[in-house]
Amino acid sequence: MRTRKTNSNDRATYKYTSCVRNEDGSYSEETIEIKPGENGVTEADIKMLHSMDDREVYYNNKNLRPTRTAEEKAEIKAWKEEYIRNFNLKHGYEPNKDDVDYAAEEHFPRNYNLSLDFDADGELEVDKSHLAEALSTTDDYGFITNDYGFEMSEEMENAFSTLTDKQRQVIRLMFFGGYTQSEIASMLGISSAGVKKHLDKALEKLRKTR
Repeated sequence: MRTRKTNSNDRATYKYTSCVRNEDGSYSEETIEIKPGENGVTEADIKMLHSMDDREVYYNNKNLRPTRTAEEKAEIKAWKEEYIRNFNLKHGYEPNKDDVDYAAEEHFPRNYNLSLDFDADGELEVDKSHLAEALSTTDDYGFITNDYGFEMSEEMENAFSTLTDKQRQVIRLMFFGGYTQSEIASMLGISSAGVKKHLDKALEKLRKTR
């Protein structure tokens, strides 16, 4: 079972694959390498990114059948009620409970994620200092900001592991990659408003850990 995303001997920098828009409007993959000492990135930033990846791999291995969130449970409950109504109208009787549960599992697989996109426009201009200010500026929590970047305590790294894949991607691309909201939207294949929603949700979760 894989426990690390990047080999321990290849962690001096951080690499990730990004979709780049070509002049003809098509997209191609490009490997981006983040290096300490460039654009305000510190060695602590690189360590944190790899730590986030490790935790992501760990929880993916651990949660092969993850529990449903409250939001997912509510949507599944509503879907089942609608399924039963439609079945009753068509056949004149209610379906077996096991059949309903099976149909729901088929319709909502365990890796199912609710969409966070919403219809709105906007553009964010942010840098790493905004993330620091949004979370904490106190040494008591182990979160320290300076002119060179920021360092995260183990508690904050644990907090990052609670974010969804999309939320982590948005924070990485925006605060470490330096991409704009619209650029991230193109890379991830979601709306610009969706990027903002993922960011807002991520920061809200992280604030609650303080």
